[in-house]
Amino acid sequence: MITLITGATKGIGRAITFAFAEREYDLCITSRSAEDLKNMQKELLGKFPEIKIQFFAADLAVKKEREQLVAQINKSYSGLDIVVNNAGVYLGSESMLSEKEEIMRQSMEVNLFAPYDLTRSLIPLLKKSKQPHIINICSVASLQARSGAASYSVSKHAFLGFSRNLRAELMPHKIKVSSLLPGSTWSNSWAGADLPRERLMEPEDVAKVVLCAIDLSPSALMEEVVFGPMEGEF
Repeated sequence: MITLITGATKGIGRAITFAFAEREYDLCITSRSAEDLKNMQKELLGKFPEIKIQFFAADLAVKKEREQLVAQINKSYSGLDIVVNNAGVYLGSESMLSEKEEIMRQSMEVNLFAPYDLTRSLIPLLKKSKQPHIINICSVASLQARSGAASYSVSKHAFLGFSRNLRAELMPHKIKVSSLLPGSTWSNSWAGADLPRERLMEPEDVAKVVLCAIDLSPSALMEEVVFGPMEGEF
């Protein structure tokens, strides 16, 4: 099984990557930093020497780099089994009425257009799999208006809409599409925040839900799942 994971080197993406590695899936991992990817590949192979890992650095906010990434993947693989659209960006808490325009544009580029472009381009590779599955890491912000983080919320709403339509269109092709909507989860973006870490979910919690989604029988699909900290959101 070959799994592509975007935003693989940190937070939720890192946890998902290690979860698949433990199952001895071959991996294609991406992030912006080639150095981070190289270090992660070395770490993974040290623990799981039997798997195959390729990595490609790309800034998914840049359309040209997205196109180059797709070209590299198509050159390297004759098929894909799982695509995890995990890469995302949160650019701070501001009102939609006062934020700089580029905040919305960059949020949409990474949180919507990146998975849109990548997924559409990789469908031919997924169609070659016996168990194709697309997993989109959305957010509880995909369902709730966040007046203090408008661009993030709007872009995640759009991402969930894309995921739902993708599910409908790919149903006849037997390609599964799952939308995961985690709540507040520990990542570097929370570092220095004045709150106890135990109030947050761990990235490994999200990885466990990903594995639950792929473990269902061929006739079953986890379409959407919302989960979050036991004591609620912030």
